[in-house]
Amino acid sequence: MTSNSSPSSSSNPNLFTFPPQTAFGKSVPKSRIYTHAAPSRRVRELFVSQLSEIIWAHKLSPETLRLSARPGVPEIQIFDLTLKSSVLDDEVLHAIDRAIPYPVIHRLRSENGIAISAAFKRPSEADSGQWVVGPRFTTAFSRPLTDYPPLPTAIDLGRLYAALFAPLLPLPARPGEELSAHITRCETYLRLTRHIGQLTAKVRREKQFNRRVVLNQQLKPIQLEAAALAE
Repeated sequence: MTSNSSPSSSSNPNLFTFPPQTAFGKSVPKSRIYTHAAPSRRVRELFVSQLSEIIWAHKLSPETLRLSARPGVPEIQIFDLTLKSSVLDDEVLHAIDRAIPYPVIHRLRSENGIAISAAFKRPSEADSGQWVVGPRFTTAFSRPLTDYPPLPTAIDLGRLYAALFAPLLPLPARPGEELSAHITRCETYLRLTRHIGQLTAKVRREKQFNRRVVLNQQLKPIQLEAAALAE
């Protein structure tokens, strides 16, 4: 996978026990995804080679949880994806998200355990009938446990979506911070940390003192900006 990933762990803190009334348990044919998302031939081949089964596992809705819908979060869907190996291309996940007109949390099951993946989704401002699939965050695979905590307490589906999404992110939410702003801050932070890693590697390889000074001068403000985002 090429999406943003959280550090690996022996047990996944992003898994929850869903109330029995939310169980849906319907198999989703790949052809249904093809119909609604119109993936390219190459992406269809990835579906075949990487993905064994798609199960629509749970529906978190006003009817199943007695939580009110919020703009952009009428329901939350939980999908179980059984992988043929430990590899699943982000384009496969992106196609599934384009086909399902709700926020989706994916549980990826492979020989290496379970991983969680979600892309931030919102209705299009130009066409409320269409959904925009935003940045994706994916955990490392971890061994499954026999028991998981219950769903986070929330007063509506919007706050539940934020609570389900937040553990996937590298930085905690600030007080009162909306999920969209939290994700944007995390995206910027990850971009800066990647840049910091690249510049740091250059500093270590550079033999000329003057050039190292220049690189360190470039590095310092980026480190400060990343630190400010993490506060």
